[in-house]
Order: sequence, then structure tokens, then C-alpha cells
Amino acid sequence: MNVGFIGLGQMGKPMVERLKGAGHSLKVYNRTRHGSETAAHPADVLASDVVITMLADDAAVRAVWLDSGLAARLPKGALHLNMATVSMAIARRLTEVHGHAYVSAPVFGRPPVAAKGELDIIAAGPKAALDKCEPLFKVLGKQTFVVGEEPAKANAVKIARNFLLATVIESLGEAFALVRKCGVAPADFLNILSNTSLGSPAYRNYGKMIVDQAWTPAQFALPLGVKDVELALSTARDVGMGLPSGEMIRRHLLEAIEAGRAEQDWAALAGKLAADAGL
Repeated sequence: MNVGFIGLGQMGKPMVERLKGAGHSLKVYNRTRHGSETAAHPADVLASDVVITMLADDAAVRAVWLDSGLAARLPKGALHLNMATVSMAIARRLTEVHGHAYVSAPVFGRPPVAAKGELDIIAAGPKAALDKCEPLFKVLGKQTFVVGEEPAKANAVKIARNFLLATVIESLGEAFALVRKCGVAPADFLNILSNTSLGSPAYRNYGKMIVDQAWTPAQFALPLGVKDVELALSTARDVGMGLPSGEMIRRHLLEAIEAGRAEQDWAALAGKLAADAGL
């Protein structure tokens, strides 16, 4: 399949390598040039069967696809597959422009998971468009969950799930600070978490990062965490509900950034909470 790919960040690079390794023909674009194989302009990748977007946020997607008019230039027969974490509003706007040629399919997983082709993919869009994307999903992910024909629904799932991860990091940070203040070794606490009813990958993996204070190199930096929590808060406002814990976590993330942790992984929120506890 001829594939265009826009966005060669930490997630985009391993995804491109996976697609190349599977025999797909790739044309790639990044706002910062990455060697001679990178296209000079995003329009240069439009002559593809599927154009994948893996950009950082709403602003980047808006600039590349909407403000530039690129979305309206997608050739007939081509498909835009947006795998980035963006708002439902952006997804709906792109759906308006592309019609049945748009799929939202945000992913769960960090760069090493992307390199192995083991991402969890949440997809939504017209059935024919999803069927066209299926060979790509098989290369990039270990499983795909289809949540409907309206693309924005996939973004709702991604936003809600990332918000839940933020609450996990917040609660782990508070809990580890509490046991440390009580004189319990954090490694002992992690062992108990890992081998009792909270022994899920999220608790084990983030718990280990907290014990090791593995804040760098960041695979998902604190400002991206702020973006995801703010997406959850804005989505909640749009549907007429509140996320009280979200407001608190957003404040804590911003305080961590103000304390000089902007380049650290968002798990460093736990380091900020520990510092607040005098540890």
C-alpha cells in the first residue's frame, strides 16, 4: 500500500519503520526535516492510498491540515487516518471536510511498544474506510477496538483513558509519598501492589518508574500530560459534566512544570508530590 505519513516524533518514527518493514511504500513529512527522504511539504505525501497523521496536538493538526487548506486537497480515493491524540472538535471538523474519507484511530502505548507493533488501537469511522486501514492496523498494533462510525468517538475513548492514567499517576504519587513518610521502603510497597489486586500493568510500570525516579529521558513529557488532562476537562465541559479530580491534577502538573520538570516524563508528577511531602 502507498502510505503518506505526517509527523515523525517519538511515536511516528517507530511506526514508519514498522510500515516500511512490512513492505508498504512510504512518503513522509515532518515540520522539522529528517534527512533527504523527508518531503519538503505535507502536500507531497497526499498522493497515497492512506495518509496517516501522528502530530502532537490540536494546534499542529489544525496548522497542517485545516489552516493550510490541505484537508480539502486530499485526492479522491485517498483516506486520512488520524492516529494522534486530538480533541473531538478537531475530529469532527476533519470529518466535515473529508466526509467518508476520514478515520480516527488514536493509540495506546509508548515508543518501544510502537517499535514492536504492539499498540492498542481505538478506531472509529465508516466501515469501508476502516476496512481499508485494517492492513495498517495489523502492522502497527496488537489489537484494534472499533467504537463506531463517528470518528470523534475514538477520540472520546482516548481522552477518557488518558485521563484515567493521569489519575493513576496522581494516586500512585500520593500513596508512595505516604508510605515513605511512614518509613516503608517504596520497593516493598511496589512489590505488594504488583502481587495483589492492583497488579495491573499501569500500576506496575508507573510504580517502578516512581521507585526508580526514572523521570528522564521522557517518553511522554509533562506538558503532554497537561494537554491530555485539559482535553478531558474541555470534553467534560462540552457534554455538561465536571471532572473535579481533573482540575486538581492539572494544577499539580502545572506546578511540576513550574518547578523545573518540563522536560521530565509525566510520571515525575509523583516526584513533585514527594517534594511537597518534604521527601
